[in-house]
Amino acid sequence: MFSKSIFVSIIFIFNALIQLVSQIAITRIFGAKLDLDIFLAAVAIPTLIVSTVYATLNDAFLPIYGQKKVKDPKNATTYLFQTLTNLVGLSFLIALIMNFLSLPISKALYASRGGEFVSAVAVQMNYMFYSMPLAIVATILGVHYYSKKKFYRFPFAQLVGNATNLLMIILLQPLIGIWSMVFAFVANLFFQITILFPLKKLSLPNNYSLISNNFYLLTPNLSSLLKLLFSWFPLILAYSAFRSETVFVRAFASSLPTGYMVYLNLILKMFTLTTGVATIGLQVLLLPHLVEYFADVRHHPKAILLVNQSKLIALIVSTIIAFITMLTAPILINLLFVGGKFSAQDAKITISMLPLFVIPAIAWGSYGVFFQPILALKKSFHLAVVCTLSLGLGWLVGSVIKSLAGPLAGISVGLIVWLGFGIIGAEFLWQIYKKKNLNYQAPPLSSPHINEPILP
Repeated sequence: MFSKSIFVSIIFIFNALIQLVSQIAITRIFGAKLDLDIFLAAVAIPTLIVSTVYATLNDAFLPIYGQKKVKDPKNATTYLFQTLTNLVGLSFLIALIMNFLSLPISKALYASRGGEFVSAVAVQMNYMFYSMPLAIVATILGVHYYSKKKFYRFPFAQLVGNATNLLMIILLQPLIGIWSMVFAFVANLFFQITILFPLKKLSLPNNYSLISNNFYLLTPNLSSLLKLLFSWFPLILAYSAFRSETVFVRAFASSLPTGYMVYLNLILKMFTLTTGVATIGLQVLLLPHLVEYFADVRHHPKAILLVNQSKLIALIVSTIIAFITMLTAPILINLLFVGGKFSAQDAKITISMLPLFVIPAIAWGSYGVFFQPILALKKSFHLAVVCTLSLGLGWLVGSVIKSLAGPLAGISVGLIVWLGFGIIGAEFLWQIYKKKNLNYQAPPLSSPHINEPILP
């Protein structure tokens, strides 16, 4: 498993490099100016939606689809496409509703910037909400590969999507300015879907086709859809509550002068990319193996040992990478980002805020490993409660600190409380449900089997 995780990590490393190059290009082209502040404010929630779909739909749908492939292999592909069409239709309806809510959302988050800023954010947000159906298509097709233990295709598709995103911004920016980023945000998902749509390998039963006369694939299967939605909703709640730090940071940054959204976005990208990519391979491969081990009582000791090792590795790697990033970022920012419309003074302000995000960066790199044992035990609702409480506590503490010491202190302390409470809560759940759900008892201290793991 660990050897495969290294290869997946390599793909994500290249992905992170492309995103870093994108940040360099965007920063140099647009600078720490009002136009980029508006886009960053507008893209915060659409980005959260897309990342939530990518991070949670696989976890909800993969166990159901995997079971379908075992029990009813002839109709598994039909079920895949029927679920795909049902979810795309539902998500398109949600996107339409979100269009009506974009202005109230913008006011709630960014009212301190004034009416013109709020209106401009709402207009761009409207277009980017339509990335939701495309993200669902990409993720469902990615599940097909994960179910076959082919872990490389989906990360590669994301790599292609990020590369085309950068290319479109560079080509279109002279023509349409900041709207090139709005267009690229949505359009890059089409390229990901192209990579993920192998029609030759996803043949439907003989009596159905993608364009069936009776539109079978477009017919809602309410029982199957509801089953998926009930298992998916807690994951949506958990992830969106725990990983909405971009919305949190940009909402607080709206009280700061123009340019601070750009500075903070640059810092968050550097820390989340470096710490996240260091453990992404481990996270991608951990859940399928835990699901398999938890299903067989003979493998419970192996599962517990794997969880313990994975958490330790994730924490060590994330800590090392976070401190390396803090130490090397000033050099990289001055060397790569200064130029065009991004000045040396902009770089100086950005560098001064780096230490505020070291502890949150460790959490961003390791939280997924702490969450996945809970997901594998099918306790997603309990995890969602922990994540929602952590969101509320982090936002509350951050707001109090903001009123006392300013927005930057509020952002840093709020994130530490938010992420720390979530990880500690997940570990607490694991200790409880490990004892209740896994049929494994620690051997006595006198046991001769000294190589077997002993539970704490």
